[in-house]
Amino acid sequence: MILQTPLPPPPGIPFDPNQLIPLIGLIGGLVVAGVVLYAFFKSDLAAAIAERIRAGKHRRKKWKGLGGEWTDTPAEGLADADHVVELEQRVTDMQGQLVEMAERLDFAERLLAQKRERSLPGA
Repeated sequence: MILQTPLPPPPGIPFDPNQLIPLIGLIGGLVVAGVVLYAFFKSDLAAAIAERIRAGKHRRKKWKGLGGEWTDTPAEGLADADHVVELEQRVTDMQGQLVEMAERLDFAERLLAQKRERSLPGA
C-alpha cells in the first residue's frame, strides 16, 4: 500500500514593484486632499459657512398662514437687540467723527482762502 503525502506549497510569488505604484498614488492623493481640506477649514469662507450654520441652529421656523410660507423668527431676540444697540452706538460715533472732519475741512478751506487773498496783488 502506498501512502500519498500532501503536495508541498507552491513557491512564493516574488515582489512586484508595479503593484506598489497604485498604492503610492493613493497615499499621495490622500495627502493632497488632506492639505486642501485643512486649508479650506482655516479659510474665511469656511468660517462664514460655520457662522451661518450656527445662526441657523438658533432660529426656528414659524408657519405664516394660508400662503404656505415659513418665516424665520429668532429664537433669542436679546442677542439681536444687543447687537443692534452696539451698531447704533457705532453709527453715532461715526456721525460725530464726520461732523468733526467737516469742521476741520471748513477751517482749512478758510485758511487757504485767507492766504490767497493776501498773496493777490492789489489786495
